[in-house]
Amino acid sequence: MVERDLSVELSRLPLAREQIPNVVERYANIAIRLEQDLNSSANPQQSVRKAADLLWEQACVDVQTNVFDDRSLYWGRLLLSQTLSERKLESFVPIVEQVSRNLGPSLSSSERLAIVSGFDPFGLNANVQQCNPSGVFALALNGKKIGNFRVKSMIFPVRYADFDDLCVENAFQTVLNSDATGLVVTVSMGRDGFDLERFPAKCRGASQPDNQDVVITQLSEPFDPPLDGLSFFEFSLPAEAMLADMRSESLSRIADNRHVTTIEDGAVEASSLSSLEGKQAVSGSGGNFLSNEISYRVLNLQSKLGTSVPIGHIHVPRISGYNEDTIRQDFALFKEMLSMLASLTPSQSNAAT
Repeated sequence: MVERDLSVELSRLPLAREQIPNVVERYANIAIRLEQDLNSSANPQQSVRKAADLLWEQACVDVQTNVFDDRSLYWGRLLLSQTLSERKLESFVPIVEQVSRNLGPSLSSSERLAIVSGFDPFGLNANVQQCNPSGVFALALNGKKIGNFRVKSMIFPVRYADFDDLCVENAFQTVLNSDATGLVVTVSMGRDGFDLERFPAKCRGASQPDNQDVVITQLSEPFDPPLDGLSFFEFSLPAEAMLADMRSESLSRIADNRHVTTIEDGAVEASSLSSLEGKQAVSGSGGNFLSNEISYRVLNLQSKLGTSVPIGHIHVPRISGYNEDTIRQDFALFKEMLSMLASLTPSQSNAAT
C-alpha cells in the first residue's frame, strides 16, 4: 500500500509562494488563526475541524462570488497541514483532509441531492501554477440548485495513497445509501473536449506521477489492497437522451467516449459492456489514472450495495496553468450538461434494486 506523505506537496510551497503569492496566501489567515487557537485550546481536534470547515466554506463562497479559482483551497489546505506538522500534530491531518474536501458523512437533507466531485490541481512539477477546472466546477456548484436537485460537492486528492486507503468508498458509502441522492457525477480534467466516460475499468498504469510523485505502471495486480470487482463497468447516466437534447454548438465539444484497451484485443471502441466481458483491462474509456479509478470505484461500490442512482464520469477540457475566461466558458457548458442530466434523472428514491 502506498502511504500518504505530504512532504512532497509541502516542498512545493516555497516555489508556489514565489510565483503565485496571492493565490497561496489567500487563506493564510485561517492557518494563523488555527495556530493561535492551538496555543489556548483545550480541544485541539475541535480547533482543527473548525479551521478546515472554514477553509471549505470560504473557498466555496469565493468561487461563487468572486474568484473563479480552486488553487487557493489546495494551497490553503497544505498551509493547515504545515501548521499541524510544525506542532507535531500530524495525527489531526486526516481531519483537515476530510473536512476541507467536504468528504464527511453528513447527508441529512430534505431535498434531492446531486453529488458532484472534482480533483485537486496536479502536474505541479511541470507548472506549480496549475489549476484543475473540475475543482473549480465543484466549488462553484456546492449548495446550488440544479433543476430539482441541490448540489453537494466534494474534492478528491490526486494521490494513490488515499485511494488505497478507500477514500472514495468511505465518502460514497453514505451517498449511495441515502434516499436523498438522485445523481452522481464525478469530474476530472482530461483532454480537449468534454468526454462522457462510458466504460471505466479496473486498472492502473498511468505514466504521470500523482501529487506525491508516485508512479504506478501497469502491473498484473496494481492495487494494494486488491480491488475486488469486474474488469469494466458501464456508467448509468442518461447520456443518449442528454446528447439528443443538447444544442448543436454544444454537441461539437462533447463525446460519448467508448475507447478502451484490453490485454486481449488492444485498443478498441467497445460497442457494449457485454463485448468486454472476460477481458482484462489496460485502460478504461477514462484512461488508467485516478480519474478512471474514481469512476470505477463508485460504480463498483454501487454494484455491491445494490442501489440504482445514475452515476457517471465526465472529463472536462484540460487547461495549462490558469485562465479564468476559459474556465468560465467551459463551466457554462458543464452546467448545461449537468442541468440536462438532472432533468432526465428519475425523481424516485434511491432504493436498493
